[in-house]
Amino acid sequence: MHEKIDLANSHLAAGRFAEASAAFAAYLNEHPLDDRVWFFAAGLLFRQRRYAEAVEYYRTALRLKPENADYYADLGAALRADQRVGESEAMVREAIRRNPKNPLPVFTLANLCLSQRRYEEAERMYRALIQGNPDSIPAIENLGSMLLEVNRPADAMAIFESYLARNPDNVQVLTYQAIGHDKMGQLDQALAVTERTIELDPPKGLVMRLASYMSLVGRTGRLDLRSRVLALVQEATPVTLPDDAPERWFEADRNALRRFTYLFPYYGIADRDLLKVHRALGNQIAASFPAQPAKAPPRAGKLRIGFISYNFGNHPIGHLLSVFFEAHAQSDTELFLYSLHQQQPHVDVDGYGPRIHATTDQFRDCRNLSDRDLANLIRNDDLHVLIDLDGHLHGGRQEVLAMRPARVQIHWLQSLAGCPAPYFDYTIVDRVIVPDDERDQGNGSLIRLADAFQCGERFVLPETMPSRRDEGLPDNGFVFCVFGNWLKIDEEVFDIWLKILAEIPKSVLWFTAGPTPESIKKIRELTEAKGVDPARFVIAARTADKLSHINRHRLADLFLDTFTFSAATTTMDALSAGLPVLTKRGHTAQGRLSEAHIRAVEPTELIVETADEYYETALRLARDPDELALHRKRLNEALPNARLFDAPRMVQQFKQIYNEVWRRYETGETPTHFDVVM
Repeated sequence: MHEKIDLANSHLAAGRFAEASAAFAAYLNEHPLDDRVWFFAAGLLFRQRRYAEAVEYYRTALRLKPENADYYADLGAALRADQRVGESEAMVREAIRRNPKNPLPVFTLANLCLSQRRYEEAERMYRALIQGNPDSIPAIENLGSMLLEVNRPADAMAIFESYLARNPDNVQVLTYQAIGHDKMGQLDQALAVTERTIELDPPKGLVMRLASYMSLVGRTGRLDLRSRVLALVQEATPVTLPDDAPERWFEADRNALRRFTYLFPYYGIADRDLLKVHRALGNQIAASFPAQPAKAPPRAGKLRIGFISYNFGNHPIGHLLSVFFEAHAQSDTELFLYSLHQQQPHVDVDGYGPRIHATTDQFRDCRNLSDRDLANLIRNDDLHVLIDLDGHLHGGRQEVLAMRPARVQIHWLQSLAGCPAPYFDYTIVDRVIVPDDERDQGNGSLIRLADAFQCGERFVLPETMPSRRDEGLPDNGFVFCVFGNWLKIDEEVFDIWLKILAEIPKSVLWFTAGPTPESIKKIRELTEAKGVDPARFVIAARTADKLSHINRHRLADLFLDTFTFSAATTTMDALSAGLPVLTKRGHTAQGRLSEAHIRAVEPTELIVETADEYYETALRLARDPDELALHRKRLNEALPNARLFDAPRMVQQFKQIYNEVWRRYETGETPTHFDVVM
């Protein structure tokens, strides 16, 4: 019989979960009182992040052999993963009582204290573990991370440096040292340490270290390293997410996958690979937080529609949705908003949070609710449809969505090619971002809007023009505006911008402030190395309010879009100010954002297909003021009736969506693609 257990464990070690499950099940069928197999099977479920099931298997093993201290410890770990903190702590303390010399339950208890912000207790336990074993990497990592979290970076770095003095090439601790440098704003040092870890141990898959490298390269303006990053990611993706072994996707680092969903678009990585990351992450979360779908029909009355977000404030989501929710309030639905974060007035200077709050009486402040409590709150509101606006963006609560608190669940705004998770029935996109031939590459079921996937607000601009001199711009030179996220700048588009500057005397590129002083410095160094005066890069200071930012676009002559990840809200801002936008059609959903926005305004002549056309069009417009003036005139004439700024029209499209998805739900139809028709 031992051979059967050994076979099951060999399958488990190799990540062959289906074979391991079958082997354990077969043995349990013959020997239901063997505590070891219940224990091993529980470990299998835990590794698949099926925590609630793992808890029951550990309990069975413990009932069969209650004197085994290890069973208490592992049950405590599973309860913690299942967010049953009180029960978890009781089990872990019992494990410590039964075997005080075992460091593993002490480590679990320290982690429990950390998760509850009991920092002093956690620190005492971590330090005791390190004192007993100075080379305890998990304790070093967790204590260092905690100290960084509570704003004690010097203490955290001392922990890392003490270990590295003895083990200078340990990649795990070097990685945390790099995180410490990053937290302290020392991005050049963080990048240098991360590069060292890459040299010592090239990443074998989609691990956090590679995600950090991607982010640091972008934030430090190291355009020269982007191709290296891209090569590493392309090698790592099939290792972590092999097409022929999807069961191994459960082994991927969930926190790393979250970061890759954000970072992949900035490097122009194919939608097919990005969708695999979304699918792997969604499956992991769904396995950890089992669905509890509503069984009873909803109470009678209007359709109850919910939106959930961390960003109902001074954030692009808040900017986009304030006018949408104001129009939505006039519709024949009942609107529920679940706010995961509330900004202070000095941050939300334009008052987007209060403005959104005022659109409904059903505004829920959910900041302090656990995942389960928030899911129960939404479930008790008896929604027909819940729309998630964050995806895996910072602050998003996908664990809540996994518990299926609403009958129909939809994602919108962040995952533009689709969000293929088991707990989403649909993703809302548009026909430009996802054309017909790209709807079936693992996207999940898509709802395509008739216009751009988002709408915006038109501002009444001041009668008096702002001053170029106040913005540090030349009085007479041509101003190319390249506002946007610096992570979107790649070598190809940057080289084209430099070529344009070289061809157009006295022209300047007008940037928003970079992520760090180091990134601005690096961009200027690259510029000078290619023979262009870095003084021709003008950095726009951050403005106190949205209207001032929109208004200053009128000082520019032409907006130049990025290639791999085109501008989104930034394009909308430029268009709303009457500034023509030149874009090249991209090969990913994120690369077609500006195109979608321009087509929802018209005219569309400044959407080009190739980099050469982009370069030639920019030169032609800079040299021909009459043609440029014509484009600006036609844009300004189109703006009053532009679909991009028609929030009531967007609400009408969403009413179609609500009615159709609810009809399908009631009739038991499987979610499939459909297009909104206007």
